[in-house]
Amino acid sequence: MKKLFLIALAAMTMGLVACNGGNNANTSASASNSGEAQNVEQATDGITFEGEHYTVTYPKDWKETFATGDVLNAKSADDAISLSINFDETGPSVDQLKETGANVKLLNQQDYKEIGDPQIDGNKLVVRRVTNEGEIDFSYLLVIEGTKGVMGSVKAPADKEADAEKALNSILASVKMK
Repeated sequence: MKKLFLIALAAMTMGLVACNGGNNANTSASASNSGEAQNVEQATDGITFEGEHYTVTYPKDWKETFATGDVLNAKSADDAISLSINFDETGPSVDQLKETGANVKLLNQQDYKEIGDPQIDGNKLVVRRVTNEGEIDFSYLLVIEGTKGVMGSVKAPADKEADAEKALNSILASVKMK
């Protein structure tokens, strides 16, 4: 079972890397992770993507750049912030998020300039990473039902980090399983 879990984790990490395009801003970033739960406003006045297994609402001024089945990529109006979201049928359960976060951090150490400590808030795991070019990458996993949920990434240049984090929290608050 542990071997299967690690294979799924490796697939998730590879999927995040493969599905995410990004902006290569050459700026540095400072960590702003607080482990505290935040009051998140759900995106309700936006565009709703109807995947095969879930729905998600993202800001109305954003544009879809790719969508099929259960995969959505979108960008902010200024192209600075990008979103990738994918359905994950065989991800970890809520009880496995701590171990998953530790494994994601371990598996990504060589590929990023900086990796923050995994942040777990209920059924949500977020790992803040900084690329070698200085781009902020919030990789996330949201468990919705058992081992089913969504995973992906929100990327932005360092000067848009606060906007990207706010958008991520709002978008994840809108996710619903069908």
